[in-house]
Amino acid sequence: MLFTKLLGIIILVAGVLGDVHSAIRDRRQVDSCSERPTYGERRRCAVKDGVNQLLQKRDEDWSWGELVQAEAIIALHLAKYRVFKKTKAFLYISVKQMNIDLLSALSKDNSLTSKVWGRGKLAYYALGMKATCQDPKDFYGHDLIDKLKNHLIVSSSYLESNKFAYSLILIALCKAGESFDTHNLDAISTTPGYYTFGVDEASLVYMAYHCVGNPTYKNAEDSAFNFILQAKNENGTFGNEYSTALAVQAIFASGNRTLRRQTKTGIEYMINSIERSKVPFTSLLLSVLPAIARKSLLDIGLWQCPSTEQGTTTPSTPTFLIGITVFNNITANNYDHTWSAPLQQGQTLFDALVNLNNTDQTFSFNSKTTTWGQYITSINLMTASTDNRQYWQILGTDGNPLQYGASQTFPSQRDRYTFKFTIW
Repeated sequence: MLFTKLLGIIILVAGVLGDVHSAIRDRRQVDSCSERPTYGERRRCAVKDGVNQLLQKRDEDWSWGELVQAEAIIALHLAKYRVFKKTKAFLYISVKQMNIDLLSALSKDNSLTSKVWGRGKLAYYALGMKATCQDPKDFYGHDLIDKLKNHLIVSSSYLESNKFAYSLILIALCKAGESFDTHNLDAISTTPGYYTFGVDEASLVYMAYHCVGNPTYKNAEDSAFNFILQAKNENGTFGNEYSTALAVQAIFASGNRTLRRQTKTGIEYMINSIERSKVPFTSLLLSVLPAIARKSLLDIGLWQCPSTEQGTTTPSTPTFLIGITVFNNITANNYDHTWSAPLQQGQTLFDALVNLNNTDQTFSFNSKTTTWGQYITSINLMTASTDNRQYWQILGTDGNPLQYGASQTFPSQRDRYTFKFTIW
C-alpha cells in the first residue's frame, strides 16, 4: 500500500513537471569553466555545471539508474542543495525515487543482508536519509540504523577484509548519532602505511575515526591521514579522479585550513576531467562533485532542516554531534567506549550527557549540584568515591583537562571529550 502510494506520487509529479525536466535538458550552455580567470570562479562554475549535468543524467522516471539514487542525492546535497524542499518538486521527486528503491528492497528482504545491501550500500541510503531530513531510525517504520548494526555482524568476514565498506558503515552510524563498540574501531585499524585499497581506503578510514573522535584511536587516525598526504603525486593529484576526490574530502573533513591549499591542483584536475569528458559518466560526477565543492561525507546533515507547523516552514535549531568517550582502567577492566552525542547550538557539555542519556540506552550517568556547577559522580554505574580519592576527570579535544566543568563548557561541532576515571 505504501509502495503504491509513493509510486503514485512519482507518476503524478512527473506528469506535471515534464516541461521542467525538458527545460533543464535544454539549459543554456555556459563557457568552459577552465577558461574562467580565477581558481575560485573555475571551481564555482564547475560545481554549478556539474550539478546541472547530474540532474540531466536522470531518466524518464527521474532516476539515475539502479541503486545509485542515494549517492546522487548525497552529491547534490554536498554540492548545492542543503535542503531538499518539497516545493522544488523537480528535485524532490528524486528523493521519492530514492525512497522507492529502499522500500522495494525492504519488501523483498526486510533485513537487507544480501551482498548488494549488506556490504555498504545501505550505508549510502542511511546517509541519503540524513541529507534529505528523514530519520533513518524510522523510515516508514523501518530502523535502518539497527539493520546497519546487524550488517557489522552478519557481514563481518567480508567487512574485515574491506575496510572501505566497513568505514562507510561506521560513518553512517556516526552521522546518525549512534554509538558502537571499540572492537568496530579496532576492525578498521591497520598496520600504519598499509591500506589494501590505497588512498580510497585510507580516506574512508580517516573520516570514520575523525567522525567518532575517540582519542584512543588518534594514532590510527593520524596514520591514515599521513598516508593520504604522502600519497600526493608530483602533479598534485592523489591518483585517478576517484582517489583524488576522496583524498580531497578527507583533507576538508580534517578542518585543517592550512592544508586546503594542497587540494587546489587536485580540484583543478577534477574540473578538467569533467570538461574533457564532454558527457561525463554519472559515477564520475557522484565522486568529484562533493570534493570540488570542498565538502565531505562528514558534512552531511549539518544544515538546518525545515519543520512544518500550521502550514508554515520554520527553521529548526541546528543540531550537531560531539564525541563522548568514557575510559576507566582503575575499577573496570579497561572500559573504553565512545558515543556520538547530539547537541544544539548554545547547549553545554552537561546538556550533551543529558541528551545522550535520553536517546541511548547504553549510556547513563548521575551528577550532583555544587557551587561550581554539575559534578559528575557516576557513569554507567561506575561511581567515583571521594573516600577513595576518585573522580571523573574531563579531557578536551586536545587531551588536556578542561578549565571549566561540564555545565560551563560549550562544545562546537566535532569536539571530543573524554571522561576518565582518575585518582588524585
